[in-house]
Amino acid sequence: MTLWYKPLILAGALLPGALMAQPLALDYGTFYGHMKTQAKGDFGRARLGFYLMDPEKGEPCLAQSARIHSDNRDRPAVVAEDGGLILPFDEQVYLDKGKVLLEMADRHGRCDLSVQVMAELAQAEDGAVTVSDLLGAQAEMQALLDKMAGMIGKHFLPDQAGVRLSLTPASGHAYLRKGAQQLTLPWQGGSLTIDNQQLADFEGGTLVVAGRLVRLTPWLHKG
Repeated sequence: MTLWYKPLILAGALLPGALMAQPLALDYGTFYGHMKTQAKGDFGRARLGFYLMDPEKGEPCLAQSARIHSDNRDRPAVVAEDGGLILPFDEQVYLDKGKVLLEMADRHGRCDLSVQVMAELAQAEDGAVTVSDLLGAQAEMQALLDKMAGMIGKHFLPDQAGVRLSLTPASGHAYLRKGAQQLTLPWQGGSLTIDNQQLADFEGGTLVVAGRLVRLTPWLHKG
């Protein structure tokens, strides 16, 4: 489950598909407020990812390139491999009412902003990640989730049922290993979930992935 913050519909910047101009201009301040919340604490490997989604098609609104415009000058921003926007945290750009300019890959009638709590973990050459790293990153993501929800809202957050790994290629296998124990975990659609019990059973062991880990996100329990 991804974490959506509402209302984060970028109304006014998102026009009907047939009329949508290139590039798409979004207020930098929309992103800055969330980045400022993250900057107030030390959350280790956890960070925020920004994604645009077409709610009607259920598809990502992908940008080909991104840049920040303020004070009559442009600076580059990054469109990550998974379509996320990586933006500089700059108070002056915020004060200058800067814009995020996106060259879109396709036209969309509407795109909503999803703010995703996530983490990035380094893999060993054999594709291994220690379960200790997974558990540590899970705790750091929880701390950031709590911060984003606020003093009251954090008590109403759904519990983490485990972690979700986004992977390439789209399908493959991963292996939880601890001593003589091994558990095979197949994935499809580029997504693999590992529940809390599996993490506990293999604490002190490793996860070996026959692929590349793109990002780690909380697997939130809905009910």
